[in-house]
Amino acid sequence: MSWFSFRTDRREAPAHPVAPPPAVAAPEVHRSLALPAVFEALSRLPKANILDLGPALGANVEHLSSYGCRLTIEDLFLTKTSVAEGDLNADLFAELLPLPGGPQFDVVFAWDLFNYFSRKELAHLTARLRQACKPGAQVLAFLWIHKSIPAQPIHFRFRGTDELVYDRRTALERPGPRFQPAEISQLMSGFHVDRSFLLRHGIQEYLFVRE
Repeated sequence: MSWFSFRTDRREAPAHPVAPPPAVAAPEVHRSLALPAVFEALSRLPKANILDLGPALGANVEHLSSYGCRLTIEDLFLTKTSVAEGDLNADLFAELLPLPGGPQFDVVFAWDLFNYFSRKELAHLTARLRQACKPGAQVLAFLWIHKSIPAQPIHFRFRGTDELVYDRRTALERPGPRFQPAEISQLMSGFHVDRSFLLRHGIQEYLFVRE
C-alpha cells in the first residue's frame, strides 16, 4: 500500500506576463512667459534672497549664482512625502522656513508645487510665504488645468532666461486639484497677480507680487 500518490498529469498554471512600467517621457523644453520678468528683477537686485521650494538642481544653482544671490533651497514635496500621517501644519512650515530677521525673500520659485498640497496645507504654506516675502517680492508658480497631472512634481531647469526644461520623473498620474481663480486669489491673499499666462501644454503660469 502506498501512502503517497502523485498526479502525473499536473500542469503548472501559466505565469501571467508582467507589464513593464510605463515609459517616462523625455524632457521637454517650453518657453516661459513669466520667467523673463523674474530674471529682469534679479538683474536689478545686487544681492537678492531667493527661495527655491523644489529640489537642489546643479544647473539651476549655477544659473542663479551668476546673479550674485543668496539661495535657500527647501524641497517641500520631499518633506511632505516623508511625513507619515496627516497634513503639514502651520508650525511645520514655520520650522521649515524660519525667519529670524523678519521677511527676507525677494523671489520664490514655487514651480508646480501648489498642485501637490491639500487646500488646507496650501493655506498654511501661502500664509508662511506672506510672512517670508518682502514687499514687492515675486512668487513664480505653475498650476495645472488638466483633470490629471504627473504623480509627482516635475523638475524644472533653466535654459536661458525664457525657457525651462521640463523633466518629468514618472509616467504615473494623479487627479489634479483644478484650482479656480477665486480660490487662488483667496489663498494668495497679500499678493496680487502681476501676470498670468495659460500655456498650450496645460500649465497656467502665475507671477504673484507681495503687496
